[in-house]
Amino acid sequence: MSKDIVQQCDDRDVAPIAVGHPKNIREDEDWGRHGNKRLHDWAFETLLSQIESKAEERGIEVERVDEYNLATSITCCECGAKTKSNRVERGLYICDDCGLVANSDVNAAENMRATVTPSPEEDRSNGCLAQPSVQLFDKSTGRVAPQEQVVP
Repeated sequence: MSKDIVQQCDDRDVAPIAVGHPKNIREDEDWGRHGNKRLHDWAFETLLSQIESKAEERGIEVERVDEYNLATSITCCECGAKTKSNRVERGLYICDDCGLVANSDVNAAENMRATVTPSPEEDRSNGCLAQPSVQLFDKSTGRVAPQEQVVP
């Protein structure tokens, strides 16, 4: 998996690679018996180390982004509002301040990208395939679609 991730980034000239680092996630909360087991079986650090090693071989920098302190999941990538209630449910982010509707992971990814490449107008050298895109949830169909395809 790590080889494929780094290969795709190299093929698309993506650099640096920003990876959300859920530091101390295992210590923060009790996720219940099954949740704790799944969380402790998660080999995230191993995968991240492999990505860093393979990226270093290709001269690609990997930046660990502290998701918790940056509040990437609750911060609106459009207006910067930080509101826990904007993350409506798993996978859906709706900003009460500016009206942005997005997949919550895409919103968080855009916030991470902004820490690595602060101005998308200045540096889009990563190419359009590497840029997060806004997807909207269409309640009538129950599907996520690009903004221009969502029917109200």
